[in-house]
Amino acid sequence: MGGLVAAWAVGEGIIVYRAFKRTHAPPMPGQLLASSALFVMLALLAESDTARPLAVALAWGFDLAAWLDLAPQITGGGATAGKSATAPGSSASSSGKGVQVV
Repeated sequence: MGGLVAAWAVGEGIIVYRAFKRTHAPPMPGQLLASSALFVMLALLAESDTARPLAVALAWGFDLAAWLDLAPQITGGGATAGKSATAPGSSASSSGKGVQVV
């Protein structure tokens, strides 16, 4: 159970760090409650001896996914923010009228 508790603590730390980095304020209680609920469900899964490694692997996987959101320039997340989904030079249809997007 130690690996699961460590993964929970790391996950909560990532959420707190992200909140202070973005808003300079603590995270909303709902964010911490939602992530804690996820780890409680994983702990229930870990009660089975055969599923314990799966639960711990999933917990660390969720931590890794949260950590990768911290560095969007590395993972490519947020690179297209503010840009249209169509490629330059392609035409996009707006209300059935062929509008050229440049």
